[in-house]
Amino acid sequence: MNYREILDLVYIKKNYSEAKRQLKLVNDSRSFNMLGKLNIQEENLEEAAFYFNKAQNIIGCTYCHILNENLTEARILASTVSNSSSIIKWLLVIINVLENTIGEYPTYFQIRNFYEQDLELLFKFKKQNYIERIISNQIYFEYFNREIYKYTGRVLFNNRIDNQAEVFLKKSLDIFYNDPETHYILGELYLKQNRIEEAIKSFKTSNAVNTEYKPAQNKLKDLLN
Repeated sequence: MNYREILDLVYIKKNYSEAKRQLKLVNDSRSFNMLGKLNIQEENLEEAAFYFNKAQNIIGCTYCHILNENLTEARILASTVSNSSSIIKWLLVIINVLENTIGEYPTYFQIRNFYEQDLELLFKFKKQNYIERIISNQIYFEYFNREIYKYTGRVLFNNRIDNQAEVFLKKSLDIFYNDPETHYILGELYLKQNRIEEAIKSFKTSNAVNTEYKPAQNKLKDLLN
């Protein structure tokens, strides 16, 4: 089986067990990296770390150290290549926040590109103490990217923490009222809670601030027809 067929198993068929079996037959760094990612997906942290180490993937290994709550090891490893990529610098920011220290500062694009996926990862691995520490530092992140409240609200909503999600989404609207996406997410939250009138109002507002925003238009058609 060629690598493209293995990728189809992963991304199209979602047949992770067969993909892992095939990847173990290939025995190269690309396959080791994919095995590390698949084991993260399946919350098998020990196996993930094993394959990321075989691939010499410093980013993957740093994530594993963070998820294992080995922040010292994570910092040491990331610091060896701290000038190599944006994501490594971002991981050092996260480590600083988790350790309540100051060092690297995030950029707008690092927060936009990595914050949500990493907060979702912490939810996946049930790292409640880390989640609380990151969320308690919203003012710090806001200094670099004022959309942080939307990002946090969306992750909380995705993880069924609706009351807090509503707080953060409304905070985001205090800053960026004309963001159709935030109104839309808030509408989805209200719809989930069967607060139909409030949901419709949010979807209408989303459509009003951007008449080209299709998700709000489609949702209004479903609710009003």
